[in-house]
Amino acid sequence: MNSGKFWNNQNIPQFDHNETQKVLISTFYKFGQRLGQKCFRQYILIRQYLLYSDVGNFKHIKGSVKLDGVYASFQISNSENQIYLKNNGFQIVLCTEDTNQYQLWAKLLSNCCILTTFNEDMILGKLIGNGSFSTGRNKEGHIFAIKAIPKTKSKLSTINKQYEEQLLSEISSLRELDHVNILKLHRVYETAEKLYLVTEFIHGYELISKAASKPIFQGSELKCFIHQMLLAIKDMHQHNIMHRDIKPQNIMLKNGQLSQPCLIDFGLAVSTKKKGFPFPSCGSPGYSAPEIIRFDETKKEYGGQCDIFSFGVTLVVMLYGYNPFKAQDQKQTIKRNAEAYFEFPSNIYPQELEHLILQMTKKYPKDRITAEQALSHPFFQIKLNQTIQLPKAILSKQQYEMNKNFNNINVHASLEMDREFGLNYAIQLCSCSPQDNKNRTCTLSSNPNKLQQIDEFQLDCVEDSIDSNHIDKLKMSQRHFCKQKSQINSQF
Repeated sequence: MNSGKFWNNQNIPQFDHNETQKVLISTFYKFGQRLGQKCFRQYILIRQYLLYSDVGNFKHIKGSVKLDGVYASFQISNSENQIYLKNNGFQIVLCTEDTNQYQLWAKLLSNCCILTTFNEDMILGKLIGNGSFSTGRNKEGHIFAIKAIPKTKSKLSTINKQYEEQLLSEISSLRELDHVNILKLHRVYETAEKLYLVTEFIHGYELISKAASKPIFQGSELKCFIHQMLLAIKDMHQHNIMHRDIKPQNIMLKNGQLSQPCLIDFGLAVSTKKKGFPFPSCGSPGYSAPEIIRFDETKKEYGGQCDIFSFGVTLVVMLYGYNPFKAQDQKQTIKRNAEAYFEFPSNIYPQELEHLILQMTKKYPKDRITAEQALSHPFFQIKLNQTIQLPKAILSKQQYEMNKNFNNINVHASLEMDREFGLNYAIQLCSCSPQDNKNRTCTLSSNPNKLQQIDEFQLDCVEDSIDSNHIDKLKMSQRHFCKQKSQINSQF
C-alpha cells in the first residue's frame, strides 16, 4: 500500500531547543512494496509528532505527521514486534526485533494516537455527575475517569463539522499539556459507537460546592491556589492554547485542598495559532471575556487573555460568593459582562489582591495583565492573614447586597434555582433613598411540581436564603422536607 499520503512532506514543523531535549529517536524497518526487502528508516517522536529520515541523517526530515488523528495498534508475531499506524486511509507498519524498543514506543504512541481496543483494555465502572463521565479501571487496576462521546452525536449534528473540529481540538490541547494543575489525558479510544477520553480520576470536588464550603482555609492556601492556577494558565498559553471556559465549575480541588486546584473540561479549548477556530462565540455568561461576547459584532480574533479575564471573575465569585455581572435574566447578564465594570463590595481583602483582580478583568485584552506578569504581582509578596470559607452557591450582586442586610429580608432564591427548580421570585423595592435599602423585601412563590426535585445541595441553598428570624418557622431539614412541602407552599 502506498504510504505517500500518510506523511506530510511539506511544512515540516520546527521545534525549539527545549522541545528537542525531549525527543525519542529509533530505527525501525518496513518491507518494501515491490521487492519485499527490509527497508530501514529512522523515526523521531517529539511532542505529538512523528517524523522520519534516512538512517543517520535525522537532521534531514523527509516527512512528518501529527498523531492526534492517527490510529495505532500493536502486534507481536514470530519474535517480530509490529506497530501499525493508519492515517488518511493509508497504513505503515514499523517493525523491530528489539522488545524493549517496541514496548517503549508502544507506550508512548498509545499516549499520542487513537486506540481501538477499549473493550480489551478498560472496564467501565459507575457513572459520575450527569452521566457523560464514568469511572474505569485498566488491566493493572488503576482508576480513571472516562468521558464517553456517542459518535452519532458528532456525526449527525447540524454543526457536525465544527463539533468534530472542536472535539479534535480538545484532544489535541489536553495531549499538548502536562501540568500538575491541568487535567491529564491518558488515552483516546474509538469504537464503532463511541469515542472515549480516558483521563486522570480526581479525588476531590468542585471549587464552589457544598463539600468545598465546609473547611476553613488559611490565607496562605488562597495565595497558593491563585499562584497554582496562574501557573496552569501560563503553561497553557506557552503551548499556544486557550481554555475559553474557566469558571468555578471547571476547577476541581484535589483531595479537597485549596492549594491543589486542577483545571478541567477542555471542551472549548483551541490553539491560539489557529485561524477561524470553531465556536468563536462561546463560554459561560458572567465569566466570558468581553472580546468573546462581542465577537459576532466585531469579528476580531482573540487570544489567551480571555482566560485571564475569566479567572479574575472566578476569584471574585469564590471570595465574595456572587458573580458581579449576574442579573435577573441572561440578556442583562451578558450586557453587564460585556461592559466589564464592577466594584468590590467591601474592603475584606488586601488592596494588593483587589488590584490583581482588577488588572485581570480589564475590558480590553491589551490592557489586561498576563499570567506571567500576574505571577510577579505584589500580592504574592504580602502576608495574607485572613481565613476564607468558600461559598456553596453563587448569587447575583443584588442577592449578595440583600444578604448583607439580612435582618429585614425574608427569603431570596438564586437564579440557578429559579431556572432549574421552578422557584420564582419578585423583588419589591420601596420608594426610598439608597441609604434606606434595608427595607427591601423579597417574596418567593414555589412550583409544587418542582419541589420534589430539590436534593440535599439545593435544600441547603434554600436554607441559606432564609432570614434567621424565620428559620424556626421554616425548618426544612432533609428528613422531614417532604412532609413539610405542602406547609411551605401554603406559607408562600
